[in-house]
Amino acid sequence: MDEWPRVRDDVPANASYDFVAEAYDTWMPYTAPYFDDAYFRRAIERGAVPALEIACGTGRLLVRYALAGFDVEGVDNSPEMLAVCARNAADAGVELTLHSADVTTLALDRKYATIYNPAGSFSLHDERDVAERALARWRDHLLPGGKLYVSMGVPRADFDANYEWRIRRSATRADGITFMTHEAVQCDVDAQRETIINRHERYDANGALIDTHIRRAQLRWWERDQLEAAFTACGLRDVHSDGIADSFVTVGAAPS
Repeated sequence: MDEWPRVRDDVPANASYDFVAEAYDTWMPYTAPYFDDAYFRRAIERGAVPALEIACGTGRLLVRYALAGFDVEGVDNSPEMLAVCARNAADAGVELTLHSADVTTLALDRKYATIYNPAGSFSLHDERDVAERALARWRDHLLPGGKLYVSMGVPRADFDANYEWRIRRSATRADGITFMTHEAVQCDVDAQRETIINRHERYDANGALIDTHIRRAQLRWWERDQLEAAFTACGLRDVHSDGIADSFVTVGAAPS
């Protein structure tokens, strides 16, 4: 029996989104319904503006909030995602301020009443010290009394997975191109790390394969008490977590 790991290739983890930004926009357009839309909309309404979305991607939430008249901005470290987000804003007829920056070392010229990081993308910071540094930078961008929201999910359903392939998403764009992604997952429960291998495929209108790309994501999840402790350690107060679908959102306020 071979005792080596089944997966030991050199495909990089958490690489750029150069070939999948268009796929994300097709899977998750800003016009579609989302379970977290109402939660973050209420957070902006309660916490006031300006608001900043961390890892705004192609604008699935950001564009609709701009359409609703909120003073919102977005930041992402993917120029490909931001290009699609800008295109969506133009299509919707709204002006958006978008920042291209490393969110773990954020240094913008503005402070915000509300900062939110949806969709569990905080888990992409797979080193604990990097994640904690990111929290500290986001805290420093809050106005006095401003609130930070970070969503997180724990992949409990995949704790026993061992790289079995399954279809993750598929959708067809208006021009007939279908984007499909398969995923294979494995979790290190003790280290709280999840490795996801995605096989991204494009098909033409006749169902013929155009191209295939492999992409790996290395994630680190946080339990609720751990994320609350990290919020407290970086100087946020009134820290608590709210349940939202099968995940949770941890909230903390900057000192007044």
